[in-house]
Amino acid sequence: MNTDTISISPRTGLEDAIQHSLWYFQYFKHALSLDELHCFLGEKVSMAELEQKLNQEVSAGRVMEKEGFYALEEESLGARINHQKLNARWLKIARRMSKLIAAFPFVRAVYLSGSLSKEGLRGKDDDIDYFLITAAKRVWTAKFLLMAFKKLFLLNSKKYFCINLLRDERFLHFKRENIYIATEMVSIVALQNPAYLADLYRANPWIFRYFPNATIPEHAPEEHRNSKLEKLLDRILGDKFEEWCRKRFEEHVERQKPKAESHFETSPQSSAYFPNSFQDQVLKHYHAKNFIHD
Repeated sequence: MNTDTISISPRTGLEDAIQHSLWYFQYFKHALSLDELHCFLGEKVSMAELEQKLNQEVSAGRVMEKEGFYALEEESLGARINHQKLNARWLKIARRMSKLIAAFPFVRAVYLSGSLSKEGLRGKDDDIDYFLITAAKRVWTAKFLLMAFKKLFLLNSKKYFCINLLRDERFLHFKRENIYIATEMVSIVALQNPAYLADLYRANPWIFRYFPNATIPEHAPEEHRNSKLEKLLDRILGDKFEEWCRKRFEEHVERQKPKAESHFETSPQSSAYFPNSFQDQVLKHYHAKNFIHD
């Protein structure tokens, strides 16, 4: 069965929509706040109506609540509550590091993705995942400069400098359309230059099939500070260096002998490096649940 896309009926029932959203995040042992659940809900509804229904679901024992968070079981509630300070500390680190990343040539926007974007970090083995938007035709030059910096000055540590995904500012559409990617997109935290979020959402209108309560954020664009340096690098390096960088990464991916769960992109417009992606596992978890109506 193809799990890339699912059909969502116009009215599935608010109770079912709540169960589906909380079940999705149960895979991560992660509870949701009221605002988060409203955003990740597959049903168009007001915040007041959702809160009223949640109170009924909690009273009926179908949903659990603690300190303003909601989940289907205790473990998710405990994990979210116990790691709030950890996530707040790492978010401060991510914001500081994003200023450094944004200063690199050809970087247009720096966004936070992955677990930290949802305040879901749970331990010292976690890292900070960044999603970068780059200048046109400079995905691979930007990646090369960032990776060179990481290897030379950060001893190749990815803990605070995990650049998983880069996209050309002209090609923001995602080919795979599923609830996993939609969830990652609407949970993005804009660290530097949030204006590109509106472009990202407009390039992927399908996400609103999954999350009709999500809204397109509007921000004024920021001035590019690297124009003179970028012009110099373009004269010295140019398109040939861009293609050379892309080819080197392709060779690196081939040497990795990708596993079934790996996800790599090496197109001229996109770089993705997820050697241990769990997208398919999350989708299987989500679609395996049989919801029983009382």
